[in-house]
Amino acid sequence: MLRSKVSLFIIAGAIAQSAPAFSQEENPAYKNEAAVQAFGSSVKTPSSNGVDTISVDPPAPSRALALYVTSVTHGDPWSAPNGVMLEIDAYLPRLGEEGHLKAIRAWAESKTPEYQVIHFDGDASVKQQVIARYLSAEQQAAAMPASSLALTPANYKFRYVGSSKGTPVYVFRITPRKKRPGLISGELWIDGATGLLIHEAGYLVKRPSIFIRHFKIVRDVRLQDGAPYIRTTQIEIEARFVGRAELTITESPCTRERSGGMESGK
Repeated sequence: MLRSKVSLFIIAGAIAQSAPAFSQEENPAYKNEAAVQAFGSSVKTPSSNGVDTISVDPPAPSRALALYVTSVTHGDPWSAPNGVMLEIDAYLPRLGEEGHLKAIRAWAESKTPEYQVIHFDGDASVKQQVIARYLSAEQQAAAMPASSLALTPANYKFRYVGSSKGTPVYVFRITPRKKRPGLISGELWIDGATGLLIHEAGYLVKRPSIFIRHFKIVRDVRLQDGAPYIRTTQIEIEARFVGRAELTITESPCTRERSGGMESGK
């Protein structure tokens, strides 16, 4: 299973290479788009495994959170053994260089992702120093155990913030129980009907590199018929010497094999 939270930490270090502070600035994206209608207090309750979990008041967000916690223990369409159509756009504003990669991410028997490149255009330096480092970071992340870094009550405190208008979406503020590498501080948006994570934003709480001044991430998942359809991840890193690096990663499940490759779910 591809460890998204692990990969964020590795990606930051891999792109910029080496650690003190990046700005501890959370991404406020989407806050203005959702009208917060209700607020609730966090309530700790003992779970069967001895780890405090979080319930909230009113009950509807609590049910959504319970569905979410259950869902993260199962596989997801972005990880092994599922193939994914992957598109990466990378940009180095200070250098005026950019690149675009389109590839299929498949899984070897070793559970390590492999990439079949379909198309690349842009500057070679972006391909080698940004995109290739991102793909290498994904491979490293896939090889790591995720239990200590998963977005679950074992690792995080969840505080209900509010809900959005229209289709029920519940917003939770998350803070790590311990300040460990790979954990983030930010917020999650959970779909009330399915318990699926549809939006996350935040910053890493542990400094990944002395060359990184700022690290910001936003990830959104579009649902179709109650299932994940397209996932878009935006990463912005401010690094010494290089300046800002911007990546947009778009993933869509490959639905079936066909001659010449696999078909995207788009």
